Amino acid sequence: MPSRLFFPLALLLAGCSKQAAPLRALPDFSLTGVTVDGTSPFDRRAMLGRVWVADFIFTRCVGPCPMLSANMQALQSKLPKSVGLVSFTVDPDHDSPEVLSVYARKFSADPQRWFFVTGDKAALLRLFREGFLVAYDQDAAGNISHATNFVLVDAQARVVRYYDGLDSSALERLAADAKRL
Repeated sequence: MPSRLFFPLALLLAGCSKQAAPLRALPDFSLTGVTVDGTSPFDRRAMLGRVWVADFIFTRCVGPCPMLSANMQALQSKLPKSVGLVSFTVDPDHDSPEVLSVYARKFSADPQRWFFVTGDKAALLRLFREGFLVAYDQDAAGNISHATNFVLVDAQARVVRYYDGLDSSALERLAADAKRL
């Protein structure tokens, strides 16, 4: 009798074990990458062949964005130069390439590896919602709310994992995971 119970119990427990989430490929997109040195096209193809850490900010933010950018700056120092950093604006109406370039300087962004991305608002929103699966909202008064996640993207432009961009222990896990990819 115990052996009859063991098999269904084993199947049930196996179904409850933690499985790694499937990798999610980012869709094709075409935006503008900004560094302190200028602009260049930034698309899915630009992400291929390099591990990336992505976040979502806007330059006029008085909430979490400055901390997210400071945490990204810390990762810039902590991660190998082979890991790219990309900050997507959630306010493309304001965050022009010129504005983002000034913001990049403020955080000492390495132009070889940290890109600030802007472009068509509809294209950005589609990428946030359908590619990264991150929350974004703007109310009638223009107030913006957005995800404070950092997203680890592998060298095939696939979302690997999400991390709380404001939690130092989560950022330690992110750095360790990025180094392993």
